[in-house]
Amino acid sequence: MKLELELDDSIDELIRYFQNTPETLQLAIRRSLRKLSRFAERRTLRALAREQNMTQKKLKELGRVKVNLLQQGERGSEGYSLVVWIGAWDIPAHYLGKPRQTKKGVRTGRHFWEGAFLMELVNASHSMVFKRKANWKHKYQRSKKSGRMMWMGLPLEKQTLPILNSAIQILEKLQPVLLERFATLMQQELNFIINGAGHA
Repeated sequence: MKLELELDDSIDELIRYFQNTPETLQLAIRRSLRKLSRFAERRTLRALAREQNMTQKKLKELGRVKVNLLQQGERGSEGYSLVVWIGAWDIPAHYLGKPRQTKKGVRTGRHFWEGAFLMELVNASHSMVFKRKANWKHKYQRSKKSGRMMWMGLPLEKQTLPILNSAIQILEKLQPVLLERFATLMQQELNFIINGAGHA
């Protein structure tokens, strides 16, 4: 799930105004983009952590938020782009914190999985959180091992935290904020450079 922000429209007017001083403009753009990428990462992590009831540190550990700056011509982009990416696959419960079994379920970090239990699968390095499926029935399907048709399946379901809907909402709200922030940063950087305080 990603937001790719084309920034050329936002700087067209500035480009026309500073067309006789391209070095000044390029310096301001580079500085603004670096600051914008840090701003975008902070904003995204904060919003996602709040929505998912988990820490920003844990989201960073899981590599669920990445921000990339694309210069002109990079990865086929025609102009400057800022790419904000959120890994939207459901997060397995055991990644949210050290699983702890209680009488009523399992706690992982700030989340509680009622009726769940811990189980360590073969070849797994740690216990995972499972829960019995409601209204479960065997499925008649082909065995990958023997190739025969048989009734099979487990009445268990690995517990995960959905993230897709939160990611969609966050990226939708983020786009206008980033465009406004970029315009502000460009004005600040150009003022800083023009007033003689900036150095390449």
